[in-house]
Amino acid sequence: MLQENGISTAEALAMSPHSVVSEVDGLGGKTAKKLIWNARNALGMTEFTIAEEIDENIEYITTGSSELNRILGGGIATGKLTEIFGPFKSGKTNLAHTIAVTIQLPEKKGGLNATVAYIDSENTFAKEKIKRIAKRFGLDPKKVLSKIHHARIYSSDHQQQMIAKAETLCKTRGVRLIVVDSLMALLRNEYVGIGMLARRQNVLNNMIHALSRTAETYNCAVLLTNQVATKMVGMFSADDAIGGNIVAHGCHFRMMFKTKGFSSNNSLKRRAIIVDAPDLPPEECEFFITSAGIADSDQVEMPKSREMNFQIETLYEESNVNQEEEDESNIETEELDDRDLTSVKGIGKGTAENLINYGISSISQLIESNPEDVASKISGVSLKKVQEWQENARAILQT
Repeated sequence: MLQENGISTAEALAMSPHSVVSEVDGLGGKTAKKLIWNARNALGMTEFTIAEEIDENIEYITTGSSELNRILGGGIATGKLTEIFGPFKSGKTNLAHTIAVTIQLPEKKGGLNATVAYIDSENTFAKEKIKRIAKRFGLDPKKVLSKIHHARIYSSDHQQQMIAKAETLCKTRGVRLIVVDSLMALLRNEYVGIGMLARRQNVLNNMIHALSRTAETYNCAVLLTNQVATKMVGMFSADDAIGGNIVAHGCHFRMMFKTKGFSSNNSLKRRAIIVDAPDLPPEECEFFITSAGIADSDQVEMPKSREMNFQIETLYEESNVNQEEEDESNIETEELDDRDLTSVKGIGKGTAENLINYGISSISQLIESNPEDVASKISGVSLKKVQEWQENARAILQT
């Protein structure tokens, strides 16, 4: 009966409130209290511990940015709840994807060689992004994806159910990281108006306590992304995390992400600010969001694919064959040059005209161009965007 209600271990029982256990079918108030107290006695939770003997056993997961790791004291900590809040496109989901990969790294490289439970309430999980991040860190994309347990969430009740399921995965599948992206999206939509606030906060409180219990029981890291609401303070506006004091008091580390400038599209640079932490100073740093995860710069080095380190023995020589292959290659290049730049995904008529004015009038010239130079010459175009154009152009060549 207890397992059906998400209480599958003695630790979970000992940390559960009496009101939750007593609601389990077949258990009364006295029986629930006795079970909880017996579990606490068995685990030594009814005795005080000398502070010097407390074993925190905290481990850290790298974020992909040394600066972000620095202000976090080493990275995302295990046994704790870390909340990241910020406006749209500030990098919250990018961080969630990044640590879903980096936790699978060996300990010497900033990981825990462990698996992930990813609770996705906004339908923003992207397999292709995971693959790129995996390649960046030298991991096999297929193996990385096989160690991420993903759950698409459709309601707050479903979210609460899968949080309980995530605790089971910590026990059975070796999960050491739970990602909830995002915590308040569905609650914000379902509980509308001041009259629903108390009910919403009660549901939220149960989620936070369940995640906190799981983090402490299994020394598991929990990353919560959160949305913001704009508040007016006099003549000025400011973004603040939603969820109120329940989230503020329930999370051990709280960090705000901010975009640079007036538009999130103007730059890949972001700013992180430690809002609250028990043992960290109120520090801040800058980092970058990239197509291959969180990084210290907008240019992420991707490892080159392994090339054959041996020569293939020539069984026979035929110069005509080589000449024919060269001719075919020239024909393909000529056909490629004949295709309009607008045939490349992401390039419209106006952008094509700007590229032509810059001196790029063919697809082959686009592929061979320096992406940094193109980005600096064409207004409103980022380095990342130019690199995407070049990848799409190469895809046309291969088809």
